[in-house]
Order: sequence, then C-alpha cells, then structure tokens
Amino acid sequence: MTALVTGASGGLGRALALSLAAGGHDVGVHHRTDAAGAAATVRDVEAAGRRAAALHADLDVPLDDPAGLDAACADLLDRCAAALAPPDVVVLSAFPQHLVAWEDLDTAAWDAYLSGGLLPTAVLLHAAAERMAATGGGVVVLVGSIEGLRAMPGHAPYAVSKAAVHHLVGAAAHALGPRGVRVVGVAPGLVDRPGLARDWPDGVSRFRAAAALGRPVTPEEVAATVTFLASRGASGITGTTVTVDAGWSAAPGW
Repeated sequence: MTALVTGASGGLGRALALSLAAGGHDVGVHHRTDAAGAAATVRDVEAAGRRAAALHADLDVPLDDPAGLDAACADLLDRCAAALAPPDVVVLSAFPQHLVAWEDLDTAAWDAYLSGGLLPTAVLLHAAAERMAATGGGVVVLVGSIEGLRAMPGHAPYAVSKAAVHHLVGAAAHALGPRGVRVVGVAPGLVDRPGLARDWPDGVSRFRAAAALGRPVTPEEVAATVTFLASRGASGITGTTVTVDAGWSAAPGW
C-alpha cells in the first residue's frame, strides 16, 4: 500500500505520514519549501520499517495558468508512482494559513487562498481519483478545519476555503463512489505544537475553555483518525467530514 501526503515536511503532515506508515503504507512525502523537514520525515518513515520518498512540488500555480496546475499535479502523482507505487491513499493536508484583516481582503488576498489552497486541493483530488478509479479504487482524505464551521477573526479567507473543502468531500464522494473511490474529510480543532501556549496564550486559553476535554488536540490524534478513515475498517464511510476537536464544536453557542 502507498500513501501520498501533501505538506508532510513537519507538524500535522509529518504525523500523518508516520501514522500511515505504522498502518502499513509506504509514504510519498510532499513538500513545497522545506526539503530538510521532508528528509527528516522520510527518515522517520523508514525507521518505522516502510519505504518513503521526498517529493518536491509547488502547487501554488497562478490562477491564469490552469494547465500549469494540471501538469504539476499529474507530475507529482507520476513521481510518487515511480519512486514507490501508484498511491491508493492520498491525504491532502497542505494549505495556507495566515491572518488577513477584513479591511485587507482585496482580490489578491482571496486569490492567494484560491491558488495556494483550494484549487490545488480540488485539482489534485480529481487527478488522484481518476487514477485510482482506473486501477481498482482508493481513498482520498481532505484535511478541513473547525474554522470551516466557525471562522476566527482575521481568518475569513482560510475559513471560507475550508468550508468549501468540507463541501468538496461530499460532492466528490457522490461522483466517485460508483467508481470505487472513497472521499472523506477531517476537521481538526486547535492542533497543539511545542511553544503554542507561549506563542498564543489567549487563543489556547479560549480553546481550552470551550473544548469539552479542556485542551487542544495533538497531531497524532488527528493522524490516527485519518489512518482509520483510509483503512479497510472504514470501508462504509464516504462523503463525510469527521471533527477532531476535543469537543470544541459541542460547546454551547450562547
């Protein structure tokens, strides 16, 4: 079995790669800029007893070059297949996340989230699923966000794009189910990392107060959910996005 994970050079992406390796997958480790981080992920996957390959690809292609994005996605899948095998699991984790004040939301700001996040996700989903459908099926997992449910201040384009990702899960699953391809999503809550509480004390405190478990989630918790959704044990699950947020979305709304 082979999995391709986008944005796997660190953080959640690395946890996804390691969890899938533990589940029996060789892993294509996609990165855009962090070659050293991707190499570290490859070493960790190999230490777990699976094969891995670092795959550089810049999928942030200008909006006026649609053929360029199509070609970049096809090339990434081709190189994963050549280095390991055609992936039967693709996890689309790479996505921009930066603050944009409402007053700064001009066309260029929206375009940055389209070209850097939503369009690469949609085009790579389509390209990967077409190949899976031709070779017996597979699973595509899209990483959404709880901000696709409710936006944080300053996160409007990110939240709107992630809401679109959630809807893409359902639309794609309906189209691809008859061809043997499952499409599922995860919506992580605040994902912990070293130094997070120091760097964003107010946000962490507010999340802890709202979450039923009183804490952020770990990358490993999100990754374990993705690995399950990609497994045969989840063969009846498609078209839905699973929230992994320590109970944040269950908090009273008023």
